[in-house]
Amino acid sequence: MINKGRNGGLVSSITDIEEQSVASVRLTVPVRPDQEEVLTRIVRTISTNRSKNNRQQRITKASIIRAYIDTMAAIAIDYEEIPNEKELARRLIDLITG
Repeated sequence: MINKGRNGGLVSSITDIEEQSVASVRLTVPVRPDQEEVLTRIVRTISTNRSKNNRQQRITKASIIRAYIDTMAAIAIDYEEIPNEKELARRLIDLITG
């Protein structure tokens, strides 16, 4: 059963995300070189912009991907008739920047 919560997303609160914080499934996902570069830049930016007091958890490319998945699950998106990855990305961008 999927919990859609108040906002229609698949995650109803940040508590749901925190309760599932330990990764237990290994998943290999092929990405384009530009996508890997984006992940590297995000990790580097986060790492350089935090104080020593705020480094309890290491932020990795996998951390970024999991955060994006949790974010996608928390927003209400129309999953009907998505023909390809480009359309899925367009719908997500429209919702996030909306």
